[in-house]
Amino acid sequence: MTEQIKNILTAERENLKRQLELYKSEDPLADPNQSSSRTTDDAITVSEGHDRIVATRLGLKQRLHEVERALAQIDLGTWGICTNCGKEIAKDRLQALPTAQLCAQCEKEV
Repeated sequence: MTEQIKNILTAERENLKRQLELYKSEDPLADPNQSSSRTTDDAITVSEGHDRIVATRLGLKQRLHEVERALAQIDLGTWGICTNCGKEIAKDRLQALPTAQLCAQCEKEV
């Protein structure tokens, strides 16, 4: 199961990296050569677009961090061990959420 999960996480990592680059390139404030002659409505639209992209990229970066942490744990042999209590995380939980850091019991307590 671990090798299969590693392949899934590796593919997800690459997908997340592509999405981050795509959103970065679509950010209306990323172009330093953009025209500053806009109406107030245009400036608001650009600002709102930028804010949405920043929020989306933040979520993607968080997910990428979780995926990379899980991949590192697989490489270290600690994947599937609850970081709180040290017990094994249930296989069905790991299949549903391969980046899980806590067993179901510890997750409930948090």
